[in-house]
Amino acid sequence: MIKFFRKIRYNYMEQNKTGKYLKYAIGEIALVVIGILIALQINNWNESRKESDKLNQVYERILIDVENDLNELSANLAYYKKQEHVFKAVVNDSISLELLDDGLSRVLFESFVTKLNKAGVNQLKVLTSKDSLSLKIIEIYDVMENFMVQGIEKDLNNDSRYLANIFRDNYTWFPEWQKKTIMKDNSSKELQDYFLTSMQYKHHMIQANQDIYNNYVPMIEYSIFTLKDIKEELQSLLDKT
Repeated sequence: MIKFFRKIRYNYMEQNKTGKYLKYAIGEIALVVIGILIALQINNWNESRKESDKLNQVYERILIDVENDLNELSANLAYYKKQEHVFKAVVNDSISLELLDDGLSRVLFESFVTKLNKAGVNQLKVLTSKDSLSLKIIEIYDVMENFMVQGIEKDLNNDSRYLANIFRDNYTWFPEWQKKTIMKDNSSKELQDYFLTSMQYKHHMIQANQDIYNNYVPMIEYSIFTLKDIKEELQSLLDKT
């Protein structure tokens, strides 16, 4: 094909047909430019397809991560929903001996450390191409890690360790409390009296009630709602590929 166009160009030059030669030369340049543009377009399309395939692979990983995180967050939420009546009884000055069977002496020490599954999110962050769903996923995980979930859990766990150290350093019943599940029929009166009457413990329960049910639980509920929405979007997107 190149030889064919070259022959035409030489014929025009030999016949001194300058006008036709210039038109031909312009046409030839235009064809070359069009060819380059087509090649660039094909290359861009291939690169875009590679990026899209890579993004979908990351989304498949994130879909698994989201499912695991939903299970863990739902378990945390279920625990605090189940124990809410214990906190409310303390706050409302309606403590009874039966509350020991419901976990009164342990409810502040069932510490959660949610391990968010961020393998997919970390892969997503380094991708050059990000869509609106990508940005949404990155944002919710950053907020859960630094504020809504792990941030509050860190504060709750610090408070529980602080109180446990007080028990260790000041109360003779500490070994008893530490080694077994405390119930109304298996614990000493001294230990029972503390958890039923201590203003120190009551104040910690009131503060924890505020932190858990006014902050942590609503944040967990919002996180679950958002992750469910992301899960649906991911599933819908991947079903189309």
